[in-house]
Formats: sequence, structure tokens, C-alpha cells
Amino acid sequence: MTDAVEFARVVHPARADEAQRMRHEARDWLAGLDLEQEARERVLTAVSEAVENAVEHAYPEDAEGTVELTLWAEADAVNVRVTDNGHWSEGSVPADPGSHATRGRGFVLMHRSVDSVAIRHTAAGTTVALRQEREPHP
Repeated sequence: MTDAVEFARVVHPARADEAQRMRHEARDWLAGLDLEQEARERVLTAVSEAVENAVEHAYPEDAEGTVELTLWAEADAVNVRVTDNGHWSEGSVPADPGSHATRGRGFVLMHRSVDSVAIRHTAAGTTVALRQEREPHP
């Protein structure tokens, strides 16, 4: 199969209904890639967690903000970047692996879902970078 789209970028308002739309867009984009179904689902799980975190935690309750979803394919990997322009709450601490916490599990799930997760917090916002290796095809 040939990659249908090798790069996609969307920006949506940081709202729950838009998070669902971003998940659907990511699913559609991933469906066009030469990527095993299990890996596709794991990437989608990680994307969902990153988008939900941005929508839920980046902005104060009544503030308007955006979430940017960027996806690109390389010969050996699929990459996704989720970026917001909000502020990281120091009280938002990820749960420890193996913990039974009811909150803060998103980061753990992202790390368990894809090959690489990088999270960067700056005064300009938070970026979550996800990478899933692709199986080489002869």
C-alpha cells in the first residue's frame, strides 16, 4: 500500500467535541498509511490521550485556546505532535507506572502505547511528540 497522505496538520478549539473530531481525523489519516492495525490502534490511543490532556488541562475553564495536531510519515516511522498554547499546571502530576490512581494515567498510557513519547513544557505551551516505528516491507 502507498501512503495516501504523508503530512497532515489541523488546529481546533480546545473543547471536548473538537477532541473527538481530532481523534476521527487522526484515525482517517492513519487508515491511509502502510501500518499494521495493532500499531495504528496504539498510535490512536496515544493521540487520544495527548489531545484529551490538552483540552482538559491546558487552559483555564472559561478560557479559549487551541490544540494543534500534526501528523507525518517517514519511511520507518509515524510521528504525531500535539501542541497547545496553555500553561502546564504544576499540580498535574502523572501517575507512577503500576499505580492505581484514577487520574494522571494518560502519560503512562501514552508511553505504553507507542515507541517514543517526548513531552516539552514551555511558557508558550506544551508539546507532546509521539513516534511509532513502522515494520519494514520487502
